[in-house]
Amino acid sequence: MTRCGAERALTIVAALAMLTVAPASAQNQRDVTHPCNRACLTRVVDTYVAGLLANDPARLPLAPGARLTLNDDVVSAGRLFWDQAASVQARIDIANPRLGDTGTQTVITNADGSQFIYAFRLKVKDGRITEVEAMLIRNVAEGGLFDLKTLQRPNPNFTTPIRAAEQDSYYDLIAAAEGYWRAFNTNGTPEYRPAAFWPHVPRLENGFKTTDVAMQGNPPTSAAEQFDAGFHAGRNIWDLRYPVVDEEYGVVMSVARFGLKTGVKPNRPAQAAERLVAEFFAVRKGQIFDIQAVMVNRDEKLPSAWSPDYGPTRGGWAPIACNRACLTGVIDAYYQALLANNPAALPQAAKARITLNGRQSPLAATFWPAARAVRWRFDAVNERLGDTGTQVVITNDDGSETMEIVRLKVAGGAITEMEIVRCNKGDAGEQWWGPEQLDPKPSAFLTLSIPPAERDSYYGLVAVADGYFRAFQTNGTPDYHRADLQPDTRRFENGAQFTGNIRNGVYTTAQDGFDRGRFVGRNLWDRRYAVVDEERGIVLVILRFGKIDGAQNAASVTSIDRLVAEFFTVKSGKIQEVQAVMMNRPDAEPTGWDTRWYGPGRGGWRSMPTGQ
Repeated sequence: MTRCGAERALTIVAALAMLTVAPASAQNQRDVTHPCNRACLTRVVDTYVAGLLANDPARLPLAPGARLTLNDDVVSAGRLFWDQAASVQARIDIANPRLGDTGTQTVITNADGSQFIYAFRLKVKDGRITEVEAMLIRNVAEGGLFDLKTLQRPNPNFTTPIRAAEQDSYYDLIAAAEGYWRAFNTNGTPEYRPAAFWPHVPRLENGFKTTDVAMQGNPPTSAAEQFDAGFHAGRNIWDLRYPVVDEEYGVVMSVARFGLKTGVKPNRPAQAAERLVAEFFAVRKGQIFDIQAVMVNRDEKLPSAWSPDYGPTRGGWAPIACNRACLTGVIDAYYQALLANNPAALPQAAKARITLNGRQSPLAATFWPAARAVRWRFDAVNERLGDTGTQVVITNDDGSETMEIVRLKVAGGAITEMEIVRCNKGDAGEQWWGPEQLDPKPSAFLTLSIPPAERDSYYGLVAVADGYFRAFQTNGTPDYHRADLQPDTRRFENGAQFTGNIRNGVYTTAQDGFDRGRFVGRNLWDRRYAVVDEERGIVLVILRFGKIDGAQNAASVTSIDRLVAEFFTVKSGKIQEVQAVMMNRPDAEPTGWDTRWYGPGRGGWRSMPTGQ
């Protein structure tokens, strides 16, 4: 684009105010229209680029108080651009219309013929830019590597739509990127876990090819071979973020900081570099297919302007304040207090939030005097976040039983959050009750640790659980995407076993119900991945069950509104066991808990506003 072309492109700003929303009729990936769809977001990016080429940030549709950074430093709008930019080469755009996010990599040709690498991320809400995160690399001294011959044309692996049923999900994409960083952080150690790669994945870093080429006296090696050989041992990747996830194109933009682990001596000069990197991963079927990275030197001691996602901190993972035994002790204290009907015995933080079946409640009101003993229990914990999740069967004085799942958040030795989903016989229908069907003790899948090198990652676990709900929401439609289930996956709902057993002379599987479209019309919303236990391969999901607006249900069960707390045990990326406790609760009644985890709203995806 020339400077004159940029002036013409500025006329699109007026179009932002004329966007309308078309109705969406189905709960799938392709029939949903957003207030600002991909074309709309692309026009915002066009406007940004036009402002860059005109060196006039005043022409950008910036929201009041918009946050702007360049190479991770907070800057004024005037510092985002420079006066020599003349045209754009090889622009790649990705977007997430559901969240109003865009990510762009491009090469800018200057008036003197020189070229810079420029990458930027925008967040758009109500037609205005609320966030700009830009990176500029002008030469090899600024980025360590620099070769723009490979970046003169846009790479179609980052710009080609994928059929809805074949798209990796939001969390599948994040999990693939997270697996790459995990391989970086563990290669050359006993805890090494390979990343998920297609064979001979190309990787460009500031345009410089760093895979399948001879480098520094080493023979050509693939990205996978480099990790397997411990080529990057000692590297620390921290401040991980996944700010733009494009399901339609199968691309995730991940931003991270590079450094060395504490006490490690570099085995080559490049390993000592401290950098900020924005990496675009093209993912197909859960595996990384192509990589284009932009990176700039940045001193480790300088803070990041953006909040990190789940992952290690500078120097490695932060020290754990309350380990598994400590957190389990807090759960013990909860049940001791419950059985004694003595809420004063439980350590609560000031203003601790407590809910019972989605309704806020004082602790005393969640206890009952007839509770006699806990006869069945397992725990999941995340030591790094202070999260716990527990499922129990409680025997009462009259011999009846109560089932519950309780989630605790612990900080400073006290409980700051308590969320209870509790059910007695009849609370969710007679069919959904059977604590006597549970194993005498929780299965090994729920109680045993997994060797570190064999553990699924944090987002790997989330992605598997998310895939289960995606199967729920797309079964019986052309966009159906199967869940990752073991052939013998057992599913228990309020203790009643529905899969992994023989019913009416036929072996029932969890997959079969999805494949037959038995749950068509179901909406699973307000999804939260509340506790993720990597050591045991367990993820606790708390969500709402409802019906898609206007859907005709294939089974009566799919018309019931419910609050559900569901544990998934995951082994090697597949669900082995499901334990759920659920209560009937009208869709119209909110729970008040944070629902910012990615997923559909009540009634389906169409109820999610852009830029939420």
